[in-house]
Amino acid sequence: MSNINCTGVYHWQEHCFSGQSKCGEISFFNYLTGNYADVANFPGTTTNVICGRCGNDAVTDTPGIYGVSSFNEEEKIARDIVLHGDILINVVDSVHLERDLFLTQQLIDTGIPVIVALNMLDEAKKNGIKIDQGMLSEMLGVPVIPTVAVGGQGLKELKEALCQARLEVYYP
Repeated sequence: MSNINCTGVYHWQEHCFSGQSKCGEISFFNYLTGNYADVANFPGTTTNVICGRCGNDAVTDTPGIYGVSSFNEEEKIARDIVLHGDILINVVDSVHLERDLFLTQQLIDTGIPVIVALNMLDEAKKNGIKIDQGMLSEMLGVPVIPTVAVGGQGLKELKEALCQARLEVYYP
């Protein structure tokens, strides 16, 4: 099992993965929890809510959504879970960044800490797409972690970003 080892005193937290369908959220979930969940997009797989543990923290992978507007049952479920999360990990497809940033902005607007996992950078590179991760982070006002989840790239950095986000939350 992959544990998040952060220093400091804190209570357990709920980490929620959110992103559009086929962005790779489940690869991050599997890495953090040490579990294996099916990777597909048909009933009975990632269209369901999947829960696990990472150390003392709860980790939830929500169904793939395009926004938190609640037009269908999956979006309603995902919205309700996201709005109760302590830290949101928004997995975005680097090849379709413009499309995915609509959801990113909605998540940021909730006021809940957001970490963006800029996933599939290998595919973006193959397509001649260059993304300035630093500038994107500055524009969004949230950490942006470059990743290739299926290749294990950026997963350690995502865990470190979770630690940093949790240290910024104060519990009296």
